[in-house]
Amino acid sequence: MEWLALILWLSIINGALGGQYILNWMGNQERFVGNQPVGVSPGVMTWWREISKLAWAVIAVIIELFKGKKIKLLWPGLLSMGTIIICAFTGVIENIGFFYLPRYYSPHLFAPYVNIYLAFLPLFGKILFNAPIRKEHWIGIFLVVIGLTVPYLPRIFGGAVDAKAVLDGAAIIWIVIINLCLFSQQILNNKTVQTAFKDVGPNALVMWREIWKMIFITSALFIIPIVGDWMHANIPDTVKASTFETRILTKLNTEEKEYLQNCYVLKNNSYELKEELAPVTQENVKKIIAKTEYHRFFSLFQGSIIPKNWWPILFVVLAGLTGYIYSFGFFKLAKFSAHFWVPYTNVYLAVIPFVMFLFGQNVTVYQVAGAVITTAGLMVGVSDYRRNKVEEIEKKYK
Repeated sequence: MEWLALILWLSIINGALGGQYILNWMGNQERFVGNQPVGVSPGVMTWWREISKLAWAVIAVIIELFKGKKIKLLWPGLLSMGTIIICAFTGVIENIGFFYLPRYYSPHLFAPYVNIYLAFLPLFGKILFNAPIRKEHWIGIFLVVIGLTVPYLPRIFGGAVDAKAVLDGAAIIWIVIINLCLFSQQILNNKTVQTAFKDVGPNALVMWREIWKMIFITSALFIIPIVGDWMHANIPDTVKASTFETRILTKLNTEEKEYLQNCYVLKNNSYELKEELAPVTQENVKKIIAKTEYHRFFSLFQGSIIPKNWWPILFVVLAGLTGYIYSFGFFKLAKFSAHFWVPYTNVYLAVIPFVMFLFGQNVTVYQVAGAVITTAGLMVGVSDYRRNKVEEIEKKYK
């Protein structure tokens, strides 16, 4: 029966995670948000996603209370709360990245790469929980490396490659960050469940995690724009001509281009801000440049939580529902060492290319093959469960 429960929850988590990727992508595409500019920053999207997840978690907890659960069983203890806070912090960073990447890339391009951390879970499972590392794990790593390489074979051998199918430097940085965040969360999820007081359930853990995530993202949306304004992030004194023309002017209408060109002068292959501009003019320059998302970091947190275009928020709120479902599932299964079951939560990676093909995305045979091989590699590492029984991690409070 334990294996039936595992298979059921793994199926639910796969559906929720796959849906999350697609909803995040749809919310960042103009054709799905009323054929209008998205106009919502990744930080604001994260805020709405987390308020949605928190709402669903609170509803679930209220239902439990009505069914007779005691309020004291909602408190996991200081030790468990410490891991929840760290998870919440890394979770906010990860979510911002998951809203940044879909703006520029289809999920089938980057999804396999944000799960590279899975190949290292057995090593830390051995260190933290004395879980065995087996030959199947090394075979799995070999397949993962091949699977991640296959989509880039045309480029490696000098063939023509669509620029949109190649991850740029910013995407690679976010992939590294997301891997680190997800990796830490899988380990800390184990520790959260292991150190929580007896009979504290997944809904309570999800609720506390979302409370802290709301604290972190709300603070970021308030503080980081102030820091950006103090650093003049959206009114730079000097910008290289190539950067000014490709990352700013190309994203503006004719009137806005002319306005900026009247405020900057071209000198020595750079655009320099004119001196002694009126305060009103400076504010207008800030608004125009902020609109182009020129400063990659501060643009992640700009904008009001009350957007002009509400369509992206609809997709984000739906993503919050699927996010609550898989978060509940992760805490439900976190009583087992992560490397035994987490790879199976990523079977959806093999399916996403076919789903994105239905959305009209340019999906190549190499991308499909890479996703399938990567997914197989992640699963082979834990395929010998018949010889290695999956046992629960010993809890601190019994």
